[in-house]
Amino acid sequence: MQHQPVIVRWSMPIAVMVLFALSFSPIRWIQWTNWFAAQTQVVISPIAHPITIAIDMVIPPAISDPEASTRERAINDELNRVRTELLQTRNENKRLSALVNDLSRVDTIAPKLNVRQVQRPRVSSLVGDLLLIRSGYIEGLTQGTVVVVDAVQLLGRVSRVDGKTSAVLPITAKSAPRIQATVMLDDSDFKKQAICLLTPLGDGTLRGEVGRAEIDESWSVQVGQEVRLLDSQWPRHAQMLLIGTVLRIERNDDQPLRQRIIVAPTIKDLRRVTDVIFRLPVLEDQTNDQTNDQTNDQRGANP
Repeated sequence: MQHQPVIVRWSMPIAVMVLFALSFSPIRWIQWTNWFAAQTQVVISPIAHPITIAIDMVIPPAISDPEASTRERAINDELNRVRTELLQTRNENKRLSALVNDLSRVDTIAPKLNVRQVQRPRVSSLVGDLLLIRSGYIEGLTQGTVVVVDAVQLLGRVSRVDGKTSAVLPITAKSAPRIQATVMLDDSDFKKQAICLLTPLGDGTLRGEVGRAEIDESWSVQVGQEVRLLDSQWPRHAQMLLIGTVLRIERNDDQPLRQRIIVAPTIKDLRRVTDVIFRLPVLEDQTNDQTNDQTNDQRGANP
């Protein structure tokens, strides 16, 4: 067996050690190595161009690089725009369907009340506890106009109004006045009710003490029962609007015989609603005009 020369056996370790030492050397000490890099480019550059052409023939640039084609980018942008418009249209259709359903529910629940319903969007900004709505006295709003959401959920009343905007004070706002309500103890029996006076806590709920039932003292308040407005300080058409449901029953150490309840509206946060419905009473002369028009139509149909 022939032994390799010493220079051959130690050439690789020596080269590794030299490269390792050069890696820690200052750049100005190894600038002479740029000459080797230039000679390497002379050999590689003529070969790289034919290889690139061959690769492009097998894999087109439009496939290897999705951003290479301007036409593809334009198509992708158009697809994204159409998809966004489709989602916006579906969302608007959903909102309008919910609004039509809410207005129909109010007509079904209280068909005999002369109330005109006006739906308007909420302005994004809040002023303290007040909600700013894009509707003013030009559309018939006045201070004290009743405002609802979701057809029968009481939101509050108009606190102030100008020509194009109005401010609504929710019933759950800390600065809102107390309201008298009634707890519906039995859905199947309208007579089973218990009066309570609710005070807003400022956290989206109201608290109040429940008086004794008017007919039977054995009736008790339970979690989940509906609480509806029954306050003479509110208009007649607002009576029995839904305030919320009994969230929990607390211990009342001051008056053990009177239950203390926490009521939460069906809407989680009344300050974050997107649309509201104003309940505007129809004036007497407008009602008479409508009645006369209906009578004239009937006479014209039956000569």
